[in-house]
Amino acid sequence: MIYPEIQETAASIVKLGKPLKVYLISSKSNPGTGELISFKLALIVKNDTPSISELECFLYTAVDCDYPYDLVLYKQAEWDVLSQDPRTFAWSIRETGGVLYEQGLS
Repeated sequence: MIYPEIQETAASIVKLGKPLKVYLISSKSNPGTGELISFKLALIVKNDTPSISELECFLYTAVDCDYPYDLVLYKQAEWDVLSQDPRTFAWSIRETGGVLYEQGLS
């Protein structure tokens, strides 16, 4: 299930961070109530992004969300290599994550 809060957060991240692609890696919810507890997103960004760590810090401070969330960022060239290797987390994201946004498709 993709909660509206996740979609809203992803939309804010897309607006501010301009990633090429956003994946929902995982979300946790309360088994009894179904209420969202937390979630994790992966962002694929342009190769010319000056600093992934600065972008990550900026997004955490600029994007308001009532639920804890984690971000994993990859530059496009790094993603292209790692997402093809079944031994990597990037491969797992590509295989099992849900695409929330893809530049040119949304």
